[in-house]
Amino acid sequence: MRFRLVATVIATAAMLAGCGTENGGTPTPAPSSPNATELPRAGAPKVATPLDTAKFASDPCSAATNAEIEGVAGKLKRTEAEDIAGGRGCAWIFNDLAGSVSGGLNVSQPDGLSHLYALNKQGSGVTTFKPLPDIGGYPAVVFANGGEGAGNCNLAVGVRDNMMYTLVTKLFENNPAYNDPCGLNVKIAEFAIQHLKAAQ
Repeated sequence: MRFRLVATVIATAAMLAGCGTENGGTPTPAPSSPNATELPRAGAPKVATPLDTAKFASDPCSAATNAEIEGVAGKLKRTEAEDIAGGRGCAWIFNDLAGSVSGGLNVSQPDGLSHLYALNKQGSGVTTFKPLPDIGGYPAVVFANGGEGAGNCNLAVGVRDNMMYTLVTKLFENNPAYNDPCGLNVKIAEFAIQHLKAAQ
């Protein structure tokens, strides 16, 4: 039951990365570029060294080992993979109801980070949009469309011009990373990039 909630959270982030909204709340598609050769667009940075993401597509929990996650965010209760709206994802669920982190490739959005940049540029679909310094040499953005608050953070890393790896974090006060969920996402993204590079 708890994991279904986690899957719903990351699926919501995946859907955010797939549509914008007007003031009336009606979903409207953001401009899309089906051809990867047209990317990046809308001011998104180019991914200089694209990564083959097949490893994460087949084994999403290989993005970070349990020991790596526990080293930065406390003891895990379990780690589970499941098919979700944006692709196949992994949930790292912490002991003592301390929250969770979900990560996965957003295969349903072929524009990669360009889509989030386009939503921000058109002024709808994102309530938070904050580019970060590159993570392991790859561009990253903290984003949200509502739901901001203590312990919460969504982060997307462009691993190719047409693919992003997304992390959705929801932590509670007894998690050691509660006061810096985006910092935790950066650390997990670093692990993910390292594992992807090792799989090339």
